[in-house]
This record gives sequence, C-alpha cells and structure tokens, in this order.
Amino acid sequence: MFKEEIIKLLVKETRLREEELVNLIEIPPNPELGDYSFPCFILSKREKKAPNQIAEHFAKQIKLPKEIESVRATGPYLNFFINKKILAEQILKINSNFGKSSVGKKHKIVIDFSAPNIGKPMHIGHIRSTILGDSMMRIYNFLDYSPIGINYLGDTGLHIGKLIVAHELWLDKAALKKDPVQELLRLYVKFCEKEKSEVVEGADADEEFSNNEWTNKAKEKLKLLELGDKTAHKIWEDIQKSSGKGFDKVYNLLKVNFNETTGQSKFSEKGKEIVMNALKAGIAKRETDNAVYVQIDKNNPDSKKYILRSNQTASYITQDLGAAVERYKKYKFEKMIYVTDFRQSGHFSALFTILKTLDFDFSDNMFHLGFGTVKFGNEIIASRTGNIILLEDVLNRTIEKAKEEINKRKTKGDPTKVGVGAIKYIILKNEPIKDVQFSWEQALSFEGNTGPYQQYSYARASSIIKKAKSKNFNKAKIDLKKYNLAKEEIALIKKISDFPEIVIQAGDKMNPALIANYSHELCQTFNEFYHNCPVLNPEKDKSFSVSPNPKKQGFEDDKDNNKETEAFRLRLVDSFRTTLENALYLLGIEVMNEM
Repeated sequence: MFKEEIIKLLVKETRLREEELVNLIEIPPNPELGDYSFPCFILSKREKKAPNQIAEHFAKQIKLPKEIESVRATGPYLNFFINKKILAEQILKINSNFGKSSVGKKHKIVIDFSAPNIGKPMHIGHIRSTILGDSMMRIYNFLDYSPIGINYLGDTGLHIGKLIVAHELWLDKAALKKDPVQELLRLYVKFCEKEKSEVVEGADADEEFSNNEWTNKAKEKLKLLELGDKTAHKIWEDIQKSSGKGFDKVYNLLKVNFNETTGQSKFSEKGKEIVMNALKAGIAKRETDNAVYVQIDKNNPDSKKYILRSNQTASYITQDLGAAVERYKKYKFEKMIYVTDFRQSGHFSALFTILKTLDFDFSDNMFHLGFGTVKFGNEIIASRTGNIILLEDVLNRTIEKAKEEINKRKTKGDPTKVGVGAIKYIILKNEPIKDVQFSWEQALSFEGNTGPYQQYSYARASSIIKKAKSKNFNKAKIDLKKYNLAKEEIALIKKISDFPEIVIQAGDKMNPALIANYSHELCQTFNEFYHNCPVLNPEKDKSFSVSPNPKKQGFEDDKDNNKETEAFRLRLVDSFRTTLENALYLLGIEVMNEM
C-alpha cells in the first residue's frame, strides 16, 4: 500500500528505477526507527558523498504526500513514517480479495508435483511435494498467474515390470477388490522378497540391480510393455485403475487437485526422438553396450548422464526430456517448477543442461524446488512395510489424535480440518530445503507456531463478530481524525497491511513458509490486541480516554464515542479475520468459526 507511494517518491528524487527500489526498500527492525527505510549506500558513488550526507539531504528537501507523515535521516538510512490513520482507513475497507494482485498478468506457470508411482501406495515421502506444490498453485493463482498443476505419475519403470510379474503369479482378486492399495503393496513386497531386494520409499532405487533372475523377469515384462504386448498392457491398465483409487482417497483428504494427471510412459517415444536427434548432432554418444549418454561437463569424464538404456528402453530422463518439450509446446509456459526431493537436484540440473545444449531455450525458465526430508520419531504408529510409512495411515492417525485433543479440551472443531491443517502447517512453516521433524504433540498443539493455534485465533475473532452481529458495526460512522490509536491497534493494522507484499515474496521465492510464519505473527499480534484492547466493552480499557488527551487511546468517554470505538475495533477484528483466512487458504488450511 504505502511502499508503492515511497517508491514513486524515490524514483523522482533519486532517479533510480522502480525495479531497483522494490528490492532496496527495507522494514526497520525497530518500529521507532520508522515504517520503511531506504539505504543510501547505492547513491554514494554517483553523488560522491557519504551515505549519511545523502540521507540528510533528502530528509530536508523531499516533499511528502499525505500518506507519509514524516521522514527522518538516521545515519545512512532515510526512514519513512507512514500516516497510521490513513492506513487504518484502508485496512478497515479490505474485503475477501485482500492480498490478491495482478502481477502475474495471466502468465502460465507449470508446476509438476506429488508424482506417486503407479502400483505403490502413497507414502510419507509424497506428503511434502503434494502439500508444497498445492500451496504454490494457490499462491500463483492468487497473484493472477495461470498455474497449471501436473501430477506426473510413475507409470513405467522397473517397479511396473515387478508388479506385472507378481500380478501374473500371485494376485488375489478378492483382496484386490476389497483393498487395492494393500493388495498391490503385498505383491510388490513379495516380489522384493524373491528378488532379495529392500522395499524402499524411493522410486526404483534398485533399477539397475545386479544380474538377478527375478530382476531380469521384471526387465523382460517392462520391455514387452513398451513393445505393446497385450497381456502386459492389460495388467498395467488394471494396476493403474487400482492405484488411482488409493491416490484419490489421499487427495480428497488433503483437498488437492490437478489440472492434468499423466504418466511418464506417455513421453517415452518423444524422449527417444530427442535422444536420436542428440546423437545426430553429436551431443550424445553411445557406449559399447548401446546405452546413450551425454557428458554434462566436457572436462569431467565421470559426468556422464545416461539418457537411453542399453536395451533401448526409456529411462526417467528420457521421459523427462520428452515431457518438457511437449509441455512447452502445449502450454508455452513462462516458468516450469519441479517440486521434488532435494536429492534429485543433480538429475534436474542435468535435464536443464541437456535441454539447453539442444537449443531448447525455455530451459532457462525451468526450476527445481527441492525439499528436505520429513523425519518421524519413535512415536510413529502408522503401518510400515519395509521402510514405507503409508501417507493415508499418517493422515488418519493425525485426524484421530486431533479428535482426542478436541475432546480433551472440551472444545468444538472439525477433527479432519484440525488434523489435516496441522500436518500442512508443520510442513509449510519450514523453509522447503530444511528437514521437518514431525511430532504429533507439536503439530496438534493449540499454542505456539502451529496450525491449530491459528485456526483457534480465527475462531476467537469469529466469536467476537458473532456476538456483535446485532450492533450493525459495518455501517457505523468512524472519524479517525479524532481517534488516538493504541500501540496494539497500530501493530495489528501494520501487520495486516504487510500481507499483499508477503504473498508476492512467497511467489517470487517459491517459499510458502513466508506466508505460514507471517500468519503466525499476525495471530500473535491479534491476540496481544485482544488482551489489551477490549472490543465489545471498550470502556473497560484502563487506558481508554476520559478526556481529549493524545496520549490516551480511543475517543472521549461518552456513550456515543464508546460505540464508535467499539465499531472501529470490530471492523479491525473483521479485517484480521479476512487476512488470516486468505493466508491460511494459501497454505491449503481450512478455518472454522467455532473451536
């Protein structure tokens, strides 16, 4: 709101470009220093003066608009103090669109996220990609981009060959009908036992397993599938349908949707075409066993990235090459983001480099949003098979624990909204690259930096508004010129006003943690206001003004002005609710009016 006015002012005074100033304007660590500050170091060389002299010069000559109350030079910084009453007037007028922006200009952003493997259940390793990708979709949509969410299913690869073998040998049709996820998992585990390989969460970690009788059977089935064998294809289709039912249960619980759900196998032929073109251009080379590779670093012979297997079947990167080209052809995206584990950073770096080498310039706009691991302590009570912690089990257990917590506290609330919200928040409040240490006790706490604390703050504000329903406070006239704002009111007003800028930063930095931690600070600020500034009975406020005294807050202590103070504070509470609801929506967390 006010930052834009300061930027306009400084563009004129400093002759710097608006784009430069956007990143230079700071918020001082102490509000007594100002609301915004401009560091004058950047002008020192041009003006041939010390930064503090430049700040003093501007402080004396700059002409302030009504939105800016004063400007002050503090060392090398030019500090701006905004007009709090004008800001208050604007905050009281916000609506459900608050925080939305047109910065995206409908530019298309493709987000590849979640991406479970067909035939395997969704495990805890999928939770971060799914929740993080969904939040980025919401943020970009809020900023007026046109985000396109793609669920890129692992519908091919060695694990599919294993499942086809197991399906033919050991399928229990009744069990598949009753619980397709568990039956497919049983088949996969049984195959791994025969193969003497470990059941792991990762996608085909054992893909190039040593020359093993069972592994070779799986490779043969995979080759038959790629060649169009009808029996293998029918089993593959059955596996897809069964897996889809399990995936949908999880997505419905999380309320996550996609614009497109597609499999890796769809891009095998396009990927092979790109590989053949790379061979013709001399960019790719063949090994003696017929495998095709690209040397990523010409000075490093160990930097080979294989882009086609020796038996000429497509690998992950073959399909990723094909998918990237087809996606750009279809969507003409401004940006494409892959939301996966940080351990795949080498894979995506190679992918982007190969595409760039092949003159696909859109590769400059491809990004890998890598994230850390979700770690569980000994308290995990979800089902494990091998090292797999099933995501559906974790979600259901969290909902059960949320119900127990609600009953223990003797409060209201929807256990599903509380439980799912708690998981989403504990994932999103952390910087994506950092590991998450999951604890049910921490996640479901109604105090501290948690989802339930914020849902409860929203419910508390809703309760105030519900009690005031008959007061018609939205139509009351408020003359803020005569109102002496309390420090808690100013703090809440300013914190609310920060929201639009935080959303833009979260989009630019691909980091929902900025919104999560902002919403926590917003709730803290609101609760401090709530405890110090009575809303429905403002006359109970010990510092409430009984005479016109600028050091006291509120209006003069008569019946009409008590009503005016009450109406102002009720509108402020309502503005807080709107802001918090929008912030939590961007995290995929639902609010409740009662808790």
